[in-house]
Amino acid sequence: MGRALKFASREQGLISEMRSGLIEVQSYEDIHTVIADVLAQLCGADHIALGFANLDGSAGLEWMTRTAMPLLKDYPEWALRCFVFQATMAQPNIVLSGPQMLRGQALEDTETYQRSRAVDLNLRHVLAALLMQGQQGLKGGIAVYRETQRPFPLQAQRLLQEVTPDIKGAVSSVQRFYSLRLENDLLKTVSAEPGATLFVLPHRRDIVRTHAATALLEKWFAPHELHHGVPRAWMEWVNHLSTQEGTPDAEKASLVKGLDGKTLQATFTRSPVRWNGRLLWEVRIVEHSHWMRADWLQLLTDKELEVADCLKQGAANKDIANKFNRSLHTVREHVKAIFIKTGVHSRGEFVAQARRS
Repeated sequence: MGRALKFASREQGLISEMRSGLIEVQSYEDIHTVIADVLAQLCGADHIALGFANLDGSAGLEWMTRTAMPLLKDYPEWALRCFVFQATMAQPNIVLSGPQMLRGQALEDTETYQRSRAVDLNLRHVLAALLMQGQQGLKGGIAVYRETQRPFPLQAQRLLQEVTPDIKGAVSSVQRFYSLRLENDLLKTVSAEPGATLFVLPHRRDIVRTHAATALLEKWFAPHELHHGVPRAWMEWVNHLSTQEGTPDAEKASLVKGLDGKTLQATFTRSPVRWNGRLLWEVRIVEHSHWMRADWLQLLTDKELEVADCLKQGAANKDIANKFNRSLHTVREHVKAIFIKTGVHSRGEFVAQARRS
C-alpha cells in the first residue's frame, strides 16, 4: 500500500466530493454529514460509525451513527473488551479488516458480535481504524460494517485508508475552531471585568490574556523572569495550587511583588471553564500605588516605610515594636526620623499630609 493507488473514476469523484465538503466543517456533526453517505458508497457498507475525541478533553469518543447506536451507546463500558478497539489501538491510523483484527478468533465468540445480535444487528464484517495524531493523541475512530455473508473487498479497505488523513485533518480543524471559540468566550468574560486577567494551564502556559495583563507583565518582570510570557514564579505557584484539594482562600492564593513603592497583586482562582478537559486557573492582576505621596515616599527608608504604614493605621509605638520585633527605642527613632524628613510635628499631621492626592 506504499505505492500510489489506482481508483475508478466514480471512486475518485466520491473522494473529491468528500474532500471538498470537509474544507468548511465547523462541528463533528458537519463531518458526519459530509462523509457518512460517501463512506457507505465507497465501501459498500450497511452501517457507518464515526467516533470523535470529546471536545472537553474527557476520555473516550463521541460516537455518531445513524443505524448502529444501539450497539455503541454504552461502548465505553466494554470498549476494552472489544476486539475492534484492541486491534486498532495496537495499530493506529491503519485500516484493518475483520480477519486482521480477529487473528484466528471466531467472530461468533466475541462479545462485540454477541452484543450486536442482542440489539438486532448482524455485524458480520468490519473495517476500522483508530485515528491518532502525535502528541495530540486520540482524534477519533472509523468503523464500517456489513451484515451480508460477503466480506469487504480489499479495494474497500484501500479506499477507507485513502481518506483517513482527510478525516483526521477535519477533526483537527473542528478542535481548533472550538479552541478559538472558547478563547473568544474567555476574552469576552474577562474584558467586562476591571483590571488585567490571564488564564493559565498548569505545567503549560497561559491560554488567553487581556492586553492590560500583557502591559503589566512587561512592566513588572524582566524577560528572564518569564516563561512563555508568564512569570516563572506564577507558573510554579499554579502548579502547586493544582495539587491542593479544595479551594484555597484568597490570601493563600495571592502573590504580591513590590517595586518603587508600588505593589503588583496576582490572585489565583480555579476557573469553571475547562480547556480540553484540563483545569484552568484564572489570574487577576492589580497594580496598587502606595498610599503615600511620591515625594515623601522617596525620602524614607524601607524600615521607616513600615513604621509609616503603621502610623497610618493608628498603631501605637508599642504595637509597632511588637509587630516588627524591634525595641521601643528603635521605633521612636524611626518616628522621629519620619517627622524630620517630612517636616511634620505630629502623627495626625503626618497622616493628613502624607496621603496621595
